[in-house]
Amino acid sequence: MTDPSNIRKLLSDPNLGLLPHIDKSLKEMQIDFGHQQDNFKWEPYDLELGECQTHMTPNDIKPIITQWVSIRFPVLGQIKDKFEILMLAAEFQNSLDGAIIDWSTRERSQYDNKPLRRPVSTITGKLDYELLKEPANSCRVTIYRDFELTYAATF
Repeated sequence: MTDPSNIRKLLSDPNLGLLPHIDKSLKEMQIDFGHQQDNFKWEPYDLELGECQTHMTPNDIKPIITQWVSIRFPVLGQIKDKFEILMLAAEFQNSLDGAIIDWSTRERSQYDNKPLRRPVSTITGKLDYELLKEPANSCRVTIYRDFELTYAATF
């Protein structure tokens, strides 16, 4: 069996992967926001890999891949708590951005083969609000975070 690809290492390595780091950060944030747990409920987050570009530069031995990553974090709550949930989502969004940037900086400096070629420096996204039919009088705020991972190809 071949070694895991760099994208697999970057996303799922138990020690330095993005998803384990996000899981750990989410648990810490949920503890920090614990006093408000009665007003909202976190749903599992979703990961989507978008546009991917491969290019070769004269100084690199292997091609460089730029992979667009989108992560969505849904939060459920009551319509009457809309303002509080939106404020919580904005705070959570800022903490999440910090966790992603922190991960990319640590990955760049600690990983043996340094698969991440460039730390994450720009994160874009939005907050979406929608009313839900079930359960009654509830809403969902979805936090979108989008960024690029740039890494060396492994083939």
